This record gives sequence, structure tokens and C-alpha cells, in this order.
Amino acid sequence: MSAVTSPPPVGGPPADPIRPEPPFRRWWLAKRVLLAGLGVVLLSAGATTVLALNELDKVVEALGQNRAVKLGSKVLAPTSRGAPETLLLVGDDRRPPPKYNPSGLVLPHSNEMLLVRVDPSKPTISMLSIPRELQVAIYPPGGQPQVNRINAAYTIGGIQLMTETIKRVLGVSVNHVFVVTFPKFKRAVDEMGCVYLTVDRRYYHVNEPGGEQYFEINLQPGYQRLCGREALEYVANRHEDTSLTRDARDQRFLLEVKAQYGPTLFESRERFERILGRAVETDLHGSGPVLDLLELLVQSQGKPVRQVHFKVNLLPTYDTATPQQIHESVQLFLNGTSPVAKGKLSAAVHAARPRQHGRGGPPQLSLVPTPGSAIVQARSAAPNLPFPLEYPRSRQSFGGAAPDTLRTYDVRDQQGHLHPSYVIVVNSGSLGEFYDVQGTTWSEPPLLSNPSDEVRVGARTFSLYYAGEQLRTVAWREGTATYWVQNTLTNSIAPREMLGIAAETQPVIGSRPAAGPSLATVSTLKLPSVAKAPTSTFTAIGSLAGLLSFGALAMLAYLLLARQRELRTLRQQVANAMALEARQRPLLAASPAGGTATVQPGPTIYRAPRRWRRSVLIGALVVVVAAILAVVGVRVLSEGSSIGTVSGPVPIAVFNATGAPGAAHTVARTLQANHLSVRRVGDIKNARLSHGAYVLYPPGARAQAEQVARLIASLSPTVTPIQPQLQNTVGQHGDIVVLLD
Repeated sequence: MSAVTSPPPVGGPPADPIRPEPPFRRWWLAKRVLLAGLGVVLLSAGATTVLALNELDKVVEALGQNRAVKLGSKVLAPTSRGAPETLLLVGDDRRPPPKYNPSGLVLPHSNEMLLVRVDPSKPTISMLSIPRELQVAIYPPGGQPQVNRINAAYTIGGIQLMTETIKRVLGVSVNHVFVVTFPKFKRAVDEMGCVYLTVDRRYYHVNEPGGEQYFEINLQPGYQRLCGREALEYVANRHEDTSLTRDARDQRFLLEVKAQYGPTLFESRERFERILGRAVETDLHGSGPVLDLLELLVQSQGKPVRQVHFKVNLLPTYDTATPQQIHESVQLFLNGTSPVAKGKLSAAVHAARPRQHGRGGPPQLSLVPTPGSAIVQARSAAPNLPFPLEYPRSRQSFGGAAPDTLRTYDVRDQQGHLHPSYVIVVNSGSLGEFYDVQGTTWSEPPLLSNPSDEVRVGARTFSLYYAGEQLRTVAWREGTATYWVQNTLTNSIAPREMLGIAAETQPVIGSRPAAGPSLATVSTLKLPSVAKAPTSTFTAIGSLAGLLSFGALAMLAYLLLARQRELRTLRQQVANAMALEARQRPLLAASPAGGTATVQPGPTIYRAPRRWRRSVLIGALVVVVAAILAVVGVRVLSEGSSIGTVSGPVPIAVFNATGAPGAAHTVARTLQANHLSVRRVGDIKNARLSHGAYVLYPPGARAQAEQVARLIASLSPTVTPIQPQLQNTVGQHGDIVVLLD
């Protein structure tokens, strides 16, 4: 704005020149705010970088406590930031000579070979144990090839020959290896603070001169605290059962460690870093590979662990596997939740389904009554407990099963308090499979923390605990006691049978509660099949911090805009006032003394309104509420599926299991008339669902499934997620399945 001066009045003093308005700097405040924000971001980033590098140095230093594992340059696959990695964990059974033969040599074998797949694009972390008795060809460097158990490769050529053999047999690239010996494992468990887990049955062996010589063990069944020696006995036992059960025992131990110590890992990270560094020998020693793995683990935190069972043929001396079996096992391991071919699972699916007698009746569970002698034994032990002893009246078992084992004992909690408990061990399979029914006055054992889901049957509310996709434990509370049914080591009991066993577990003294659950109720219950991935503390804190930052940024932006608007208004008013003064000054100077000058009316000057503060608060509140609703909406949509949302229309398959000809085609024509894509129409047998119509949807397709149900409302369809077993049976993966049964 140019300076405005008035002409000198006649006979009067010269008028003062009007000072020019300061130049208008439009982005002055915005620049200051942006520079301040940039400074805060840079300082925060610098502090975060320093902390991250400090933690990285601690991890590298911890892993350097043991000698580095040296392998050939092409044995391990290179890694890159954010890419999936496959880790090989090897248990070295090297140990001192036995007491009866101090000079005897114990050759090292790989007692455990566990592959762990961490892929941020998959919903689970996969674990695959390689049977140590798997018969393979081994090619020693510079020696003759030999056919032997796969764990002999470790004895012949150490970790390098073991890794090369696994890569060749399975076709899996390995990124890093970790080796732990028996003594170091024992010390690590003691330093962690021991581990609570369920010993599924009685384990006992003492080496006697002239008898069979192998690792000694003496463990009682039941939920208990295992420290170094007991934990080593549990994971190192390799006799009296199959390789699948042995490997599942090791995996269960790792899962219990993760469940018990995972939530406090960040707070106690320095202690766990030292324990890990002393326990393992690894190739992972440079800061670059360590940083890549740490970033990958952070991205995968909170994901459930999926136990993948190696498909083998169990033989007396060796285990064998065809190339097709190996391929299926590897694909299950690499692809997270991807199913195997329909034909390979048909027998398992058929065995796991409830039995049905008659098309119109409810499905019947594959459970048999408990022998009366077991109930009589339980009644004699019940007075020894301060709470009701509940015993399963139905069970999953087989003709040659061993008698039940009932044991009463005390379990000690983390504070040292003793809690009366009992355990019932039930033999459920001919291959050494046992499940356990337990009761205790300990209300919050670590095993029962963070349930995956809950379901109410009658007067009981059952908490469901999943291990990846498999139901591991069903628990309930009555009075002052806590009860649960824990699956076999291989999780071989189907979810509905697990719930049926829990429903039929009743007090042995006294009558059954009138409102108690029944097998008929369980048979018709829609039981969840897959656990939701828990939200970790890091994720929750990060989401909250991001939400608060977004709200603060929105409020700051609104304040900036409001202040700019006020400044523009004030500047305009000042300019108007200066112009008015310039017009009126000559008139005032020319008027005679004591006279009255006629003043021309000028524009009215207003002060800038002060209502912006209220507007800012209201606007900021609206922005924060909108952000919260957006985050909640995204969370609800993401929790509706264990894998993610589905983009675009989902194809539909229609199947008829009623025997009425043309029923599926009638439904398909109705859907096609409403412009829905029907990819497959056909008849199937033995759907084994309750009588009626079903709309079964894959993860993320619930909205479209409800649309399909409205179009065939005359059939009163039930809309429910599709079970993996049924999905494999019909052979439609990713489709909405309309099933008429």
C-alpha cells in the first residue's frame, strides 16, 4: 500500500505524513509453524534413531557372546529389508558321557530341526518341525553318498551339511541358523524364570545297566512349572511315541514360552537379549542382518503361530516321505493358511466331522461314554480336593486305549502360593496321543490368559484358546474353581468334539446342573474355528500415538487458518482507518477556531470478532471424532476377517446336498437374475450340516453374503463363515458357497 499524504493546509501547520502500512507477509506465520514442526520431527527422529541404534548395538553385542556359526558363502540365502525370512533352529543333543560309562562318547545329533517362516504379508508365523528319523540321501563333502536319518547329517558334517541337506530335500532357502546345546538350553530356561505348561502324560525312564540307554526323564502329568532340568527332559525325550508327537512337544514348549513371556518382552528386552545371546550360536552377527531381522519381527508382532505338521509315513526304524508329501508340507509352511489339495484331506475332514444319523436330525459327535470304573475311581479321589472334581462323561478314545490316569497335586504360582489341582489323562489315539482334563483353584494360570474367543452353551461360558488355526484349550469357571480341556500335542481332536468333552465334564459327586450344556446343544452350535490375531501393545500404542498426532495436527492447522483470517480482517480495518484519517485531516485543519467542521461520514470500523476460539475447539473436536470413527471403522473391518478385506465382487458357488433335483440351479438362476456371478453349480453328498440352507462366506465377504441371503430369503438361509474343512471338501477357496442341505 503506497503512502498517503495530505496537502498542506492554508494558514495552518503542515499535516504529519501518514506512515506506510507494513508489508503484508502472507506466509509468515505458516512458515514459523512449519519450521517449528519440522524441528520437532527432526529432533524426534534423531532421538528415535539414537535409541534404535543403541538397541541394535545391544542385540549385536548379546549375540556376540558365543562364537559365530561359519557356513559356506552360498549356503544361506541373502536377506533384504522387509523381505520374508526362513530361520533354522537346531537342537544339539551333545552332552556329557553317561554316569555308568564316564569314558563313553556321545556323538552329537540334531535333536530338533525347526523351520520358522516370518512373512509380513501372511497372517501367521509358520513352524515346521523336520522329523529327525526322516530317511534321506546325505552327500558328505569328499565322501560317498549314504542313505540315513536326516539328523545324521549333523553328526557327519555339522551345521553346514545339515543346512545343505535340508535345502536339497525340502527345496527351502534358509536365511539364518541358530544352534542351541542341551546345557545352554537348560541354563536359558532357568534364567528366564521357568515355563508353565501341561505335561500331557507320565514320562519316566532311568538308564539301567544292560537296559535300553537313552535320555533319562521323570515327569508327572498335569499343568506345572518346568525349570531347566525338567524342561530339558520334556523337549529332549525322543522315545515311546512318534516323530510327529515329539516335534509337536517341542513346538508346544515354544508356544508356551511365547504366550508367557511375549507380552513383557519389550519391558525386559535387555535381560532376554543377554539370555538369548548366551544360549544360541548363530551366523547372525553383523548389524545389517540383525537390523533386517528385527524389523521383520516388529512387523510380524502379535501374529499367531501356525503349527505345520510334516506329512510322513511312520515306520518302525525310519520315517519316509514321498516327493508329493514333502511338497505339500513345504507349501503349507510357506503359504501361511493356504490349504492342501482336496483329495489329501478328505479322510481327515471326514473323521473330524460330527456323525449324523438321518438327514433331518442334528449331527452326532464322535464321542463314546466314559467307563463306569473311571467315574468310581474319581469319586474316591474327590473328597481330597476343596472344590468339585469334574469328570468327562463322554470322551474321544479308541478300543485299545490305556486306562485314564487321575492325579491330584498342588501347583505353585509365580508368587509361590500352592493351589490344589487335579488332572485326568485320556488316551485318544493309538499313536501315543493324550488329552487332559484339569481343575484347580488357581483362577488365572498363564495358560488361560488372553482367550481367543468365547461361546455360551447353557449356563456355561466357555473360553476358547487357539494355536494358529487349531483349537488348543477349552476352559470354564464354576464357583471357586477353574477347569479346562487341553487338546493333544498334535491338536488332533476336532473343535466340536473338544467342546462336547467340556460340556460333558460334570461333578462326580452331586447331580448335574439343570441348566448345564448337553451334547445336543453342542451339536447344533456354530463354533468359531479360527482365532483372531491379538493386537500387540506396540500396535495399540502406535495407533493411539498416530491418532493423537493426527488430531493435534488438525487442530494446529485450524488455528493457523483462523489466525490468518483474523489478521486479514485486522489489516483491512487498519487500511480503512488510515484512509479515513487522510480524508478528514484537511477538513479539520481548515475549520476556523472554535467553529464546527462538517465531517464527511466515513466507513464504520469494526473490531475483529473473537468467536474463533469456540470455532477452533468445535472444529478440532469434529476432526478428532472423525479420525476416531475412521480408525474404529478400519479396525472393525479388519477384525471381520483374519486375512483382510475382499476387493470387488466375490464369485458364488451353489451346491445341492438335499437330493432334490434342480434345487441348486433354481438358486443359481435367482442370483444370476440379480447380476451376481455364479461360477459353479453342482450336487454334493454328505455335507453333514443341519437341515437347511447356508450362505458360507470367506474372510472379508460378509456384506456380499448377506446380500445373497436376502435374495434367497424364502429359504431362510444361515449366514456364517465357511469352515476350512468344508472349504477343502467343496474345493472352492475364496468363493461364497450357497449350500442346500
